[in-house]
Amino acid sequence: MAMQQAISIGKTRGGLSYRSLSCGKYKSLNHVDTLGKIKVLEAINVPSTQTEALTGAITSGLESVMEKVKADITKSQEYQSQSARVAEEVRKLQADIDKMRADRRCDHDINIHNKIEQGFNELKAEFKATKNEVVKVAIYTLASVAVAGSGMFCLMS
Repeated sequence: MAMQQAISIGKTRGGLSYRSLSCGKYKSLNHVDTLGKIKVLEAINVPSTQTEALTGAITSGLESVMEKVKADITKSQEYQSQSARVAEEVRKLQADIDKMRADRRCDHDINIHNKIEQGFNELKAEFKATKNEVVKVAIYTLASVAVAGSGMFCLMS
């Protein structure tokens, strides 16, 4: 059974907050203090229009990244769901194959056996391909979050 995940993004009085949810409970809370960043930039004589534009760009970028992460998580969950369905179908087919083997012990037909094995191998290959897609989506999601976090850290330093 796959763990449900979601990301919640919200604007706060002083900035932007985003949360990672797992099974309805908040796992972490991250906050970008845009108002604080504006004040810091204005303190070093950066014009207010530029400070607002910079923090707006940062906020917009973070929102874009978080929306992409949410989409990637949704896609990953869809792949996990597909993988579970394929795995269940493979288990059913394996049970059918085992039952057919038991039924035809006396009257063995090698041709039917080969066709069943071929179908089973095709389903196994499809399951493996789906599993690989899930892993790719997870890796891309982690990479996106790491790049966004690094970019945010660099911009805010």
